[in-house]
Amino acid sequence: MKNSFSQIGLVLLALFFFTACEKETDELQPQDFSELESDWVRLSLLRGNEIELLQANTEQVISTVSTPLPEGGRYYTSNSGRYLIVTDRANSELRFFDSGVINHVDHGHQEEVGWLDITVDAPLPTHVGSNDGHIVVFNDGDGSITHINEAQLELPNYEPTVMNFPTIAHHGAGFRLNNGQFVTTFKNNEEPGGLPQMVKFLEADGTLIDDNGGVEVSGIHGDAANGTYGVFGATDGVILVDDGGNIDLIPNPAGLSPERGFWIGTLKGHDNVPNFFGRARSVGSFLINPVSKEMTPLYQGDDIVGDMLNFNGEYYIVHTDDNHVRVYNSTTGVMIADRAVEMVNIPEPVTGEVLNPVDEMDQMDMADPVLVASDKYLYILGPSRTDIKVLDIKTLEHVETITLDRPVDSIAKNGFTES
Repeated sequence: MKNSFSQIGLVLLALFFFTACEKETDELQPQDFSELESDWVRLSLLRGNEIELLQANTEQVISTVSTPLPEGGRYYTSNSGRYLIVTDRANSELRFFDSGVINHVDHGHQEEVGWLDITVDAPLPTHVGSNDGHIVVFNDGDGSITHINEAQLELPNYEPTVMNFPTIAHHGAGFRLNNGQFVTTFKNNEEPGGLPQMVKFLEADGTLIDDNGGVEVSGIHGDAANGTYGVFGATDGVILVDDGGNIDLIPNPAGLSPERGFWIGTLKGHDNVPNFFGRARSVGSFLINPVSKEMTPLYQGDDIVGDMLNFNGEYYIVHTDDNHVRVYNSTTGVMIADRAVEMVNIPEPVTGEVLNPVDEMDQMDMADPVLVASDKYLYILGPSRTDIKVLDIKTLEHVETITLDRPVDSIAKNGFTES
């Protein structure tokens, strides 16, 4: 009898350990990528004659839109993540690709995918800015700006507003602040060249406030805004504006030299981020604090080929030409991850030619064509152009590979992550 109880006890003990081990094994099983990424993250796959919209976590193509893409067109993701804003300078047109993803903060909807019927005719649409649901495009051909309210783009009779004011054609930039005012560049007509020298405010209706705040520089290129503050890259530093109507100049830190063309001419910002990030050709990247009015070196080097903020702005990502990816906390500026990744090389923009500083800054303004970021992950186009590597944004560990049925030219991001 005693032996029987002992045998039963051994069986129960073994069963307990088997169940415990099985439970522990289940808990340690890695989650499927489809459960980790948001249902609302989209990748737009661009080819010469079509755009495919891919749902990232299911790795399935939702829709294919077969329309020849404008040659030389540039693609920028709108603030909401729904639209790609396409500038077609050659035809002086502005177009909008609708991913159909509607952001309701805590959930979303997938509507029809395709090009909107709206086309804006404006001379040489070039610089695009998007924040707080408003898109501003600067038109180099006459110095005007086009204002688009994202919430109204889907309305059948909506027409974006082209604002004209006393100015001349130049290579400029502009944005909208949350108080409804606009800020845009102006040129000193006595200065040669195509770059502007100052910025001024416009009221919400386009009425010019003819005051440059006493700040005038040799040249301005690039801008970014977060709704409360906005910045413009300048030869003498960074021009800072705010929703109180102030215009200030943050002087260049050591290492920047306008005489050599080494000044901040490309900027990134986000509605959720207090800081801005500026790039200077051949020098590197800087964190710009609009409150303390200071610029701090972040990454130093002449090899940056792309930089961006993720969907909600927590991370700033730097991509260098040796295919290294560095991820920084956008609030503190601390680097949290660094890794070399096998990916498509970004080709030189003009074969056999040396770009002048302004053209080089224009290239720097372009969205990275082989690397995009959601909130949790980086999506990187592999060398074959038929696979997209998915890396954890905090650790840069490889978590998934999305296999495509044929090569793509470039990728862009759409959609959002639920709050």
